[in-house]
Amino acid sequence: MNLSEPAAYSGELPDRAAAGERGEALRRFREIMVQTDDLSWVDKTLAGLSHKMLWRDDESGASIALVRFEKGSGIPSEHAHASNQFMFCLSGRYTYEPTGITLTPGSFYWNPKGSVHGPTRADEESVLLEVYDGPHYPTQPDWYTSAEDAR
Repeated sequence: MNLSEPAAYSGELPDRAAAGERGEALRRFREIMVQTDDLSWVDKTLAGLSHKMLWRDDESGASIALVRFEKGSGIPSEHAHASNQFMFCLSGRYTYEPTGITLTPGSFYWNPKGSVHGPTRADEESVLLEVYDGPHYPTQPDWYTSAEDAR
């Protein structure tokens, strides 16, 4: 287990904490803090998009990440997700082109599982907190050349 890499943290406790009654309580109740400034932005294969993975459950596909779109970048075509997508805008202006919905700081957006949306465009550099309650896509979108980017 390596807590210095929180996105890869499995949820397992160190052996010393797992012993006895106290260890059982710690297994059920634990806190994990991630300092996002300490994480590097990781570029995705879609130009202008990078992320900081805060948490991922490999079993369910659920995840929480900060995503950053450079000005002018975005998702190039309409698509749907294999789970519910939740986005909270921290900075910038991020527009869903067909509907004109524009996320600005403080905006919360929920896209239900299977709902077709996009394309999108970052009107300025935009940082969003993005949450999926399951796998991101039913199949890998053609704008990603890496299967890892579609997770």
